[in-house]
Formats: sequence, C-alpha cells, structure tokens
Amino acid sequence: MTFVLSLFNFSINLSFVDSWWLYLILAILISLLLYYYRKIELNKIANRQEIELKRIQAEKLAEINIEKSKFFSNVSHEFKTPLTLILGPLERLIENAKEEEQKEELKKVRRNARRMQTLVNQLLSLSKLESGKMRLKSRPENIVKLSRLFLQSFQSMADDKGIKIEFESDAEEHIVYIDTLKIEKVTNNLLSNAFKYTERGGKIKLSVQSLTKSEGADLKEGVEIKFCDSGIGISKEKIPFVFDRFYQVDELQMKTNLGTGIGLALTKELIELHHGSIKAESESGKGSTFSIFLPFGREHLQDNEISSSVNHSSDEGDELLNDDYLFVQDVAPNLDLGKETHIDNELDLILIVEDNDDMRSYIKSYLSPSYNIIEAANGKEGAEKAIELVPDLIVSDLMMPFVDGNEMTMRLKADERTSHIPIILLTARSSMEIKLKGLETGADDFLTKPFDSNELLIRIKNLIEQRKNLRILLSSHIGNASQIKLINESTGKKNSKLDELFIEKVSSIVAKHMSDPEMSVEMLSTEMAMSRVQLHRKLKSLTDHSPSDLIRDIRMLKAAELLKERELNVTQVSYEIGISSLSNFAKTFKEKFGVNPSEYH
Repeated sequence: MTFVLSLFNFSINLSFVDSWWLYLILAILISLLLYYYRKIELNKIANRQEIELKRIQAEKLAEINIEKSKFFSNVSHEFKTPLTLILGPLERLIENAKEEEQKEELKKVRRNARRMQTLVNQLLSLSKLESGKMRLKSRPENIVKLSRLFLQSFQSMADDKGIKIEFESDAEEHIVYIDTLKIEKVTNNLLSNAFKYTERGGKIKLSVQSLTKSEGADLKEGVEIKFCDSGIGISKEKIPFVFDRFYQVDELQMKTNLGTGIGLALTKELIELHHGSIKAESESGKGSTFSIFLPFGREHLQDNEISSSVNHSSDEGDELLNDDYLFVQDVAPNLDLGKETHIDNELDLILIVEDNDDMRSYIKSYLSPSYNIIEAANGKEGAEKAIELVPDLIVSDLMMPFVDGNEMTMRLKADERTSHIPIILLTARSSMEIKLKGLETGADDFLTKPFDSNELLIRIKNLIEQRKNLRILLSSHIGNASQIKLINESTGKKNSKLDELFIEKVSSIVAKHMSDPEMSVEMLSTEMAMSRVQLHRKLKSLTDHSPSDLIRDIRMLKAAELLKERELNVTQVSYEIGISSLSNFAKTFKEKFGVNPSEYH
C-alpha cells in the first residue's frame, strides 16, 4: 500500500497534469494491486480455515477411533462371559460323556467355541495395541530353538494334510530380546495361514538366519525369520494391503477370502511392538514368503519393555494371546478323505465339498443316515472326485482355497461327464449379488449360513426327486433324442444343452455300431472317452438305464422300427441289430414289448 500511495503522490507532482490517460492507467494499476492484495488476504484466510478444519477433522477422527476401540473392547469383553459359560460346562460334559460319538460331537462344539474365543481375543489384542495398553515384556531368548519348537507343534497337522515341513538355520543359536508369548502368536498365525492355503503334497519351510539390514543411513544387525509355502499365493497388486486391518481379498473372487482380516494386522503390530519389521512377497499360484526382522541387542528397547522375571506373569494381553495357542492344539480329528467309503447301492451318492472339517462333519452327520457320502476338502479335490465318482448331488461351500465353489460349479457344468449333477452352494455371505453370481455359474440351489439342517435335507430330497422324475420320462423315450425337448417342457425342469447332446451322442454311437455283435459297454465307454463307472453313473442319473440296458433298448427300438416296415423278416432283423442268436432276440424283444417279434405290427 505504501508503494501505491507514493506512486500516486508522484503522479500529482507531474507536469503533465492534463494528461487524463495517465490517471486512467494509474487507476487501473491501483485496482489491480488492490485486487491481488485482497486475493492474497483471502487465500491466507482460506488456508487458516482449511488448517483449522483439518485439525477439527483429525480430532474427530481420533475420537471416533477411541470410541471404536472402546466399542470393540466392550463387545469383546461381553462375548467372553457367555464363552466362558459355554466352555466351562462343555469340559465337564466331555469328561462325563460315555459314548464316543457323543464325545466327538461335544469336542466339535468346544473347537468352534474356542475359534470364536480366538476372534474375540484378536479384537481385544488390537484394541490394546491401539490404546497403547499392551506392553512388551522381552527377555533374551534363543530364537532358533523357539522357532524349531513352534514348527514342530504343527507336525501332526502336517501329517494329516500330507504337507512336508522343513526347518533351516545358519546357526544353532541367535539371541534376541523377545516377548515369547507374542512371538509364539505371530508364528502360529503365519504357520496357520501357510497350512490353510497349501495343498496336500505341498511344502512349508521356516528358516532363521542373521542379517544386516540398512535403514536409511543406519545399518542394523538382527535375525530374519522366513515363512515360505508352496500354496496358492497372493496376487502382486494385493500385497501392499495384506497387513491392513480387516482387509480381505475381493469378495467376488471368493478364493482366499477365508479369514477375518485380523490375523496379519495383529501380526504386524506385534512385530512392530518389538521394534522389528515384517514384509510379504508372493505371486498368484507360486506360494508366499513372509519375512520378519528382529534386531539384536537391547539398545532399541526401553527399560519398561524388558522383563526381569524368568516367568511371564502375564497381563491380560499375554493371557489373550496364550488362549489362541490352545486353539491351535485342539484340532479336528484326522479325517482321511482318500479312504474307501462303504457304498450302499440302494442309497443316492452325495459329495460334500467343504474346507472346514467340522462343518463337513456336521453336514455328513445329518445326511449319512439317508445317503451315501463322499467328501472333499476344497473345490479342486471336489471337481476331481465328482468326475471320478459322478455323485447324484453335490453340496459345496462357496469360499474355499485353491478352487472356490463358483469355479468348481462352472467346471462341472461344462463337463459332459458331470453337467447333469445338481449342485447346492452354501455361503456365509447373503448379498444378492453373490447369490446371483452363484446361480449364474449353474448352481441349482443356494443356502446362506447358518442354515437349518432340515431345510438342507428337504432341498436335497427335492432336487434328487426332480432328477428321478426326469429319468423316468427319458427312459421311456430312449433312442429318440428329438423328444427330449417335449420331456423338458412336460416336467418344467430343463436338462442342460450339454446333457441333451450327451444323450444324442450315446444314441448315435450305439446306432453306428448296432449291427456289430461285438459292440459292448467297453466299446461305448471308449467311444465316449469315459470310464465304465463314469458312463454308468451318468446314464443312470439321466435315463435310469445302465449302459448295457441302453444298448439293449436301442437295439429293440430299432428292431421294432424294422419289423413295422415289413421289408425284412425276423431273422434278418435280428442280424441287422447285431444279435446272432434268434432265440435271444425273441426273448429280449418279448420282454421289451410283450409280444414275439413275429407278432409285432
């Protein structure tokens, strides 16, 4: 402003007072200067307001986080009381149970109550970490020895799942300051994830080695613990988010969305509580590696982070972490899914595909009195067993590792060996979008967990009855594929196009080789590129005919057609359809049509 006034005073003293245009230029210049001055002042005010608004928002966000932590803590504590009242009486019931079957059912309840307890404990642990109430109580420990012991505790699980585990270290001893219970929790989380997403026959490796790590201008010496698995892996674009709280893989993919998004977030914060770091490396289909770095020495620790006691006089946080370890030990009984299953030929065969052992056992307990049951632990195994054994119906979970329920359904519905099999999908997600996606893949029905077991039984019964009614109609029109459309319309239950093509293909192969007396089930199965078992179960399911019955009936239908034309005699008709024995032809024809060939018109 001083500059503007000086300029104005100078202009008055000019000799060119009568130069009106000079005053105009000065007026414009002053206006511009005032405009920009005002704009700068307004920007300053806006910046101050924006800073104040951000401060208020930050305070509100901090308040919301505090309230959220209080909420999680309060709700989690409220869960602990009923869980205690469930687990306490359960222990007594298990001890007093006289029947082994009843004891196993009660153990199943206990395992899942402890699983819920684990989730509650994880929420409480996150709440404690966020509020700064969880304390580090570290002591110098041999991390090599501890890591080996932690891995060995998973040996029985490895044996059950057919997974090879390995331990490797560059020395017998590496001393680091750690809180043993918290590092035990970290190890259990990472190993549990590795086992969850590694297929039978895969490998899990835990290695410990010394390492010098650069952090900016500093070099830190410490120990690196690596957890490597040959599992399904994580896509590279999702790696940056795996340690975020409550993060899960895209809901629509459903392949690895099996957890709560708490475990890895808690793992990261526990490691950072030790002033260490954790990183993940992975690629879809190529396994995962989680690497933990813990610094040597105690310079990075405060005095209150070092415990002088030999025993952990655990505070509430340690107690919670210890509870989780109990859950790892209480695993479901070893279920050998590859063993021979006794099949009652009078009962329909149902395949249960579910990665949770207890859920699979629960469904089986309700279905086994009325059906033959075979089991699979994931979609990949389920698809293989469905193709091999051709069940009458499949009950499958939607969210599974390796291959999820949607992908398994698409594979089976696109395969002519299994396209006819009704599939019921089960899921804990109730959104309409997920249901529609499941039905679009070809699933015949959809149930949301938790479901009523009686409802599941009724839906299974209805689907199998519909298939049986369709078989009865198809069996009366075998050899006449053109009538399949009419059958579909009359039943209101349409066969898939793939099933219609399958029946037409079988009929055409039989017609092609009809005059060959050597035509057999083996020849038909070879032409169809299927095993005898697959062909038998597929035809039985669609037409209620075995392959040999089908060949016989198509021959008899052709014989009836030739006899009606009256161009060939009975003996010529017999040879024309590949039956060299006239007596066998006459007997079979009479069984089919109720009259001798010579009497048929």
